[in-house]
Amino acid sequence: MKRLGFLLVVLATISSVHGYFNIPNYMATLPFQGGMAYVQRNNSLIVYGGANATSRYSNKLFQLTQTANNFIWEEIPQQGALPPPSAYAQAVISTTGASMLVIGGAYNQTTAQSPLQIYVYQFANNAWSSPPGNTQSNVSTAPANRISFSATADKSNNVYIYGGTDVGKTQVYSQLYMYSPSTNSFTALPDPQVGRYGHTASLLSNGNLVVIGGLIQTNQNNQAQRSLATMESLYVYSTSTKQWQTQKINPASGAGFPSTRSGHTAIVTPDDKIIIFGGDNGSDERNRQYLNTIAILDTKTWTWEIPPMNGIPPGRRSNSAAMLVNNQYLTVAFGEATNAYYNDVNVLDLTSHTWIQEFNPSNDNQGSGVSAGLIAGVTVAAVVLVAIIAFLIWRFKSYTGWLIRQIHDDIWKPRTGEPVWAETTRIVFQIFFLFLFTVFLVFVIRQAIESPNITQRIENPAASVDVPDIRFCFDGYPTYPNTYDQRNPGITCQTNNGVLCSNYIRPLNMSIFRPIFSDNLGEVSCFLFRAPKTFQMTSTSGNNNGSRLLFTMYGDQSITSGRVHVSVYPRQMDPNAKVYNIIDDSTVLMSDAEVSSWQNAERTDTQALNIYTIEPYTYSALSYELSERRSLQDVGWNYVGFLPIQNSVPEIESTFRAEAPNPFYVQSHSSLSFIAVFPESYAEVINREVKMYTLVNALGFVGGIFGLLIAAQTWLFGFRPQSPWGVVHRWSVGDMKRSLLRGLQSKFNIDEAGIPLVHPVRQDLNEYQNMGYEHGTQRISRVEQRMQTLELLFKAYYVDDEVFRSLDNATKTGQISSAGDRFPSEKMNVSPQQNNDGFTHMFQRRPSSGSFASDANSQRQLNPHEKDNVPMHNF
Repeated sequence: MKRLGFLLVVLATISSVHGYFNIPNYMATLPFQGGMAYVQRNNSLIVYGGANATSRYSNKLFQLTQTANNFIWEEIPQQGALPPPSAYAQAVISTTGASMLVIGGAYNQTTAQSPLQIYVYQFANNAWSSPPGNTQSNVSTAPANRISFSATADKSNNVYIYGGTDVGKTQVYSQLYMYSPSTNSFTALPDPQVGRYGHTASLLSNGNLVVIGGLIQTNQNNQAQRSLATMESLYVYSTSTKQWQTQKINPASGAGFPSTRSGHTAIVTPDDKIIIFGGDNGSDERNRQYLNTIAILDTKTWTWEIPPMNGIPPGRRSNSAAMLVNNQYLTVAFGEATNAYYNDVNVLDLTSHTWIQEFNPSNDNQGSGVSAGLIAGVTVAAVVLVAIIAFLIWRFKSYTGWLIRQIHDDIWKPRTGEPVWAETTRIVFQIFFLFLFTVFLVFVIRQAIESPNITQRIENPAASVDVPDIRFCFDGYPTYPNTYDQRNPGITCQTNNGVLCSNYIRPLNMSIFRPIFSDNLGEVSCFLFRAPKTFQMTSTSGNNNGSRLLFTMYGDQSITSGRVHVSVYPRQMDPNAKVYNIIDDSTVLMSDAEVSSWQNAERTDTQALNIYTIEPYTYSALSYELSERRSLQDVGWNYVGFLPIQNSVPEIESTFRAEAPNPFYVQSHSSLSFIAVFPESYAEVINREVKMYTLVNALGFVGGIFGLLIAAQTWLFGFRPQSPWGVVHRWSVGDMKRSLLRGLQSKFNIDEAGIPLVHPVRQDLNEYQNMGYEHGTQRISRVEQRMQTLELLFKAYYVDDEVFRSLDNATKTGQISSAGDRFPSEKMNVSPQQNNDGFTHMFQRRPSSGSFASDANSQRQLNPHEKDNVPMHNF
């Protein structure tokens, strides 16, 4: 289980690039480093030395300065004889900030018997110096050199050095020393008789030195046992009384005590609170686990506080660097976790306990609880809204009642003679079908919203394809002073048709950016092949550039341990062009953040895609396929499925094969290696991302289900005729409604005949008008008017009269038209000798607003001043 926990921790910390505070300008230059010696100088964090993935020691000196809204990162110049590279040293700064002492640490030449190493850096002249005792062995007055100890300076520039261990961690120290820089002397102070390392010692304003955490060594049964120091009681040394005491600590309210740890960072606030961050469990490397939590010790009450944190926390780590600015911002940078090293900068706002990504951020995470004022306001608004709704219902109760009756009439529509149970059953089924339709509609909409994206591959054959950018980095091959020396790294290019392409190869300036390879074979020099857009590979023979690129690499043939690292990129996605400021006919589409991420991966040697290593004396082949990836943007319109909004990015896939080194290669070649590069296929490839389900796709499903439900309803309860008027006609108001009614009244003027299907035909049942006694001719004329009105309404709103018009034309002409059209046009002219009286022309074309306005004859039997006894043949 311990190993499983260790693996989980490693997986959680494998990403070495966090950069939670947004400083993209420096992410490519901040070193991946842990175990740095650091001090705070005003608002700057001074860091020195440290270890990384490729080097165990360093003597670089940097400064991270916090400004009002960002950070400034710079390397501090160093003059004179530099200290040897080191790691896991401690640093203190003088009270005036004029000088910095670097104490102890691991060096290449460190032995357990050497004296404690001390180096002094003066900020005024950027120069280093060292006491004479650094180079002397077995100095009786100086403690042995060590790592994982604590060094704390007081207001008199005296440095208190406590605990630690030798580089091999075989010997744990328990002594406490005071070092005086002015006299370069050590004074032994009372020994707590407890060996400790990996701890912190923080000096309070009252002169008390508080020791927190670390591993302590005790003897049990004459055997040394090491364990993490408890957080329930702490060792405190008084610099005034020169006495040690054990201070009992109160647990945090509701949270208990913080986790025991070593390798953590401690910062003292102006009000004598100690903030600790990170650390590890002090175990061996295989079982080591790391922390990223914050705990605060109030030394006034000796109580722990473990506040809940907001924002994005830093990665778990130990041996990081930290500083406190303006008593508000705790800055944590760098650190390590097994083989992962960090180059990020993290800022904790102590006022809100939030890890922030920019200074003066919006207070989205602050006051997230709903205030009492907001609750009261919402309550009052709800009460007022209910009162307004109640008043409107009372004030317009007649309209409300009418609206309810209208809704009732639209739902409850039993046919004449139909029993109540039939209509009730119909409505129940209608509601059930509506429920099913609603559930299905919600399902398809949700399916469209949660639809996964799939990639469609489209290949279009092409005669020619572009060539990629190719970077060659020579690792472990030195550059000689004479530029004409044949041992210098170099590369040539030609195609299989003999076309030279070496002029497209340029050396890259390693002073701008230098990739790092973990094998650390030696000097690195890189070259970039970047051809113009017009340079393409062609599959057919003829007057073209050819179908393969042939690269020959040169260097010192006596070096057998060197390697050449080959990377391929699409032209528009080549970060080298942007980093080395290469300006040509192609624009790099990568953003600054993407370039910075690429640089971080290059500096940690974590690139794995489209990068290959060539051994000397080998033949290699590399095939590539350039494609265009069209990915969907995260916008709402793409859920529709019509004209999607996409991002287009060039991509490349490659396949590499290398043969075994040829032991006789140097006998017949003056080069190091050879590689052929060619297209995988001659085609334009598009990888298009689409959604599996969209709202447009859902329309077909919704329409099908809707049709099935309507068909089931009709099959069960019969067909219900639909009104020819739509929503626009039905719900029109004001002048629009009145214009519709006036149009009906003017075009279908009804007198005493009544309205078909509304007023009964029989006189004794007709309440439309008290007609009195009528003779038979008048009654027949009235029936004719009703029939004519009924035909006109059916023609205008219900039926298509094309067949009837065709029959009429066939009857009139007695033959098929000369054009051979069985169904002549509605505009077809008839013989002028034919009778056009009555309603004849209204039956030759469908009525429209124009035809109704111009046709007086068609309405003559509907006008009250005309005679009622007109023979039917005149119609």
